[in-house]
Amino acid sequence: MSVGPRTSTLTQITSTARRRDVAATYAALTQACVITGDDARRAELVGEHPQHAWWLPASNALALVHSDLEDASVLLRAARLLERHRVAVVPPYYDEVRACSGFGVTFWYPPGRRRFGDEPVSAWVSAAVHRIHPDSASWLADHDPFDGLLDGLDDALLDEAGRWFLRERAAELREQWERIEWPSPPTVVLGVRRMVECRDAGAGPRLVLRRPLWRGHREWDLTAARWRSELLRGRPADLAAFTAAYASHGRPFDGLGAWPDYQVVRDVVVLAEVMDTVRRAHVDVHLRQQAAHQVACLRGAHQGPWNWGRR
Repeated sequence: MSVGPRTSTLTQITSTARRRDVAATYAALTQACVITGDDARRAELVGEHPQHAWWLPASNALALVHSDLEDASVLLRAARLLERHRVAVVPPYYDEVRACSGFGVTFWYPPGRRRFGDEPVSAWVSAAVHRIHPDSASWLADHDPFDGLLDGLDDALLDEAGRWFLRERAAELREQWERIEWPSPPTVVLGVRRMVECRDAGAGPRLVLRRPLWRGHREWDLTAARWRSELLRGRPADLAAFTAAYASHGRPFDGLGAWPDYQVVRDVVVLAEVMDTVRRAHVDVHLRQQAAHQVACLRGAHQGPWNWGRR
């Protein structure tokens, strides 16, 4: 592989499974670059979840390698929808998905190196997305966090007791989810599991879109922005700043934590986050240990706030 020095070092010291995954997505990337005329030489792997993200220094572009072609197509449509509604988003270079070796490859403008982790920016982007009426995009799917939630669990590197617990927990939460009384009407939602990520390439902060948009309820995104400060160790987010900034953009909300169904939504968000880790437990020993630890936390083996590493 003609990759950059950091990725070259990574492939020499990582697990066989991870090395195989990296090689497969790089092969798809090089094929896509032949089609588009971009240059994959000295590409650096800069992200592995939810897609492999490759920085192309020779083309000054970011390439995402998707395992699902339809998800890749929906992501492009989502970015164009946000642009039409004047939401600052990192735009795609091309409107087509390049299908290569079973993967879908999309190309994006440079997102910038400086991350905006501050709460007001995250709130501003969330509020802008929630202002979009869901009927403006007929292709939006209904947000169902249980669709595919347990995919990969049967083959996950987790003991049987852990797998049984996750199945039972998902079934329990599904029953509670179906009884939720949502306080707001459906809108466009991000469906994320944390405060949204924004970066700046010199023209102001822009949303880094890595997951599709959905038709759902804004309470999901607002809960996703909040739960880590409640349950995990580390610097808590400034929820007051997030709430004030969100309200200042015309989307006031009060008493999210006191909403009767808040904990159900929070627990579904957390379960989805844990399942993301469980599905990636094959990558290396660290992720395998992290998956076991997170499941143990859900089972009550560790008192909160939990230490799940960097937030």
